[in-house]
Amino acid sequence: MEVKKEGSPFLRVIIAFIIFYIILSSSFYFGFINAYIVAGALFLTLLISWVFLFRYRHAKGKFGKVSLIVLLVGILFIFDFFLLQFEQMKYRTLIHEEPVQAAGNSGIHLMSVGTAYFSHAESKEWLIKNFERGGQDFFQIEEVDNKIRYHSRNDMFLQLVGIQNDEVSVMTKNVKAYLRQEAAGVAQFLDSENISGDSAGLGLALTGLIEQNKLKNKLDFGVTGALSERGEVSGVGMVKEKLLIAEKEGFPFMIIPSENGEEAGQVREAENLEIQIFTVSHIDEAVRLINRLNAKGKG
Repeated sequence: MEVKKEGSPFLRVIIAFIIFYIILSSSFYFGFINAYIVAGALFLTLLISWVFLFRYRHAKGKFGKVSLIVLLVGILFIFDFFLLQFEQMKYRTLIHEEPVQAAGNSGIHLMSVGTAYFSHAESKEWLIKNFERGGQDFFQIEEVDNKIRYHSRNDMFLQLVGIQNDEVSVMTKNVKAYLRQEAAGVAQFLDSENISGDSAGLGLALTGLIEQNKLKNKLDFGVTGALSERGEVSGVGMVKEKLLIAEKEGFPFMIIPSENGEEAGQVREAENLEIQIFTVSHIDEAVRLINRLNAKGKG
């Protein structure tokens, strides 16, 4: 009976704190409170727990248990403190980015969509007017809500502690593993600081094959797709925007992952696009397609 009496207060405090934290996080996630309230509530809880730690500093059994509570609250405070740097984000904008060729005139155009965050914009209408005044093409402007802030914080924290690799690092590893041999243009592109995501993987691998003289190409292709080290192609985001960019650039062909095929077909029909869209699930399919279309062009 004594063991239960000694253990139960500690367990009740842990359970109460877990319930409190779940309510606090849920309130933030669904937009009822902001990051400052979350950080403030946890900081206050941390101060209170330190007071109890000081109070029980000479009570061996209680001191150890209170230390665990202080540690738990401290870890969660640090974890949620990262939310503060996303709190000022008000709008997220998808911006038209010019396609690039990683190597010379390879004809393999890497498709990307820029993402910009704005913290001091007066309103969505104000942003639109400024984009139009500056002649900058954009696709959409959306308000940044707490769900976006929450997931952005999680991704950043997981990458910071090494649990989750960032997409660029994974893409770099996979492209180099697939190519095996050095490709100067691809290496230079991967070393640049202004790249994000993994959707350039397929295009970079095709570019590398051209640099290694394993593939010949005289046509213009818009290309997007994530790549595994075995050459498998997986789906990517912002396919609609990339197709619109490719259409505007006048590319006759676009190569995309098979996973995005249905979405691309709907976009092509809805936007009345002229570009021909080809889907692949492995880079070998893309190589055969490029060879076939080049041979047809010569004929």
